[in-house]
Amino acid sequence: MIASGISVSVIIATHNRASALRQTLEVLSKVRVAKDWQIELIVVDNASSDDTAAVIRSAKFTNLKAEYLYEPTKGKSNALNSAFRRAGGEIILLTDDDVSVAEDWVEQMIAAFEQDQAAAVVGKIVLAENLLRPWLRPVQRWWLAAPQDQVNDSPELIGANMGFRRSVLERVCSFDPELGPGALGLGEEALFGKQLVEAGFTIKYAPNAVAVHRPDVSRLRRCDWIDTARKKAREDAYIRYHWKYEDIRAPHVRWLWYALKLRLRRILQRQPPLESEGIAAWEMSYVHSMETCRQFFVEQRRPRNYARHGLVKRAAVAIDS
Repeated sequence: MIASGISVSVIIATHNRASALRQTLEVLSKVRVAKDWQIELIVVDNASSDDTAAVIRSAKFTNLKAEYLYEPTKGKSNALNSAFRRAGGEIILLTDDDVSVAEDWVEQMIAAFEQDQAAAVVGKIVLAENLLRPWLRPVQRWWLAAPQDQVNDSPELIGANMGFRRSVLERVCSFDPELGPGALGLGEEALFGKQLVEAGFTIKYAPNAVAVHRPDVSRLRRCDWIDTARKKAREDAYIRYHWKYEDIRAPHVRWLWYALKLRLRRILQRQPPLESEGIAAWEMSYVHSMETCRQFFVEQRRPRNYARHGLVKRAAVAIDS
């Protein structure tokens, strides 16, 4: 039995994806909400230059109260942090502007919180049918934010379908503005989840809270996989250096080694055009390794942003969010 009188804030950060956002908001308008729940939707326009503002303001909801919030500082983490400061719900749920949640999504997410008294919950994310390909590997599904299933005892937060209790923000107060779209590219929820666990909170996997991720089909192109591998590498290097206190010796030398191996492999195994779908696993791996080394070279020239496994970014080097 789900408790009555629950207050929930649903947050979406968006940037220049008005068409995809319109579909997401239409789906949210059909989500079931109990009469005694207080549900608010905060859609953060992160400095969009398309019709995003008009799409948000024209959306009609009878099941929840919607609010438009503008965040001029680019970066998804900045947008989400602004929404956290505005949100009034005791439970905060996040999804993305290219995601369709199930009609019972809010119910299932709240049920997961209630069942085990978890501090955070991540739901099940499946890939839209038009994007399913037999050659997609598990790592590629992860990089598309659609792993479909997670390990119950150690789930990882994914921004397309996650939530946490407002009390978490008393210990882990924000997303790092140097991570995520508009910054290094990915990883804002990854570091937040690691910090949450370090603070002693628990994350619960909720397989019944389903969301469909429907990114643009262009994400399946070889050139986009290369770009994603680089973004993932920058995220990994940042977290490993600033939060885990790891180092890579002579990263510029290692970069050269991986670059030579990649060049030779591409000569020996001619690859399809950049606009074609799919990518070889070895090419993804080499690109990721090269970019990890390159980003480590950049990060190692800076002071570390956190104490080892720290929960709060050091004020002296923090970026204003």
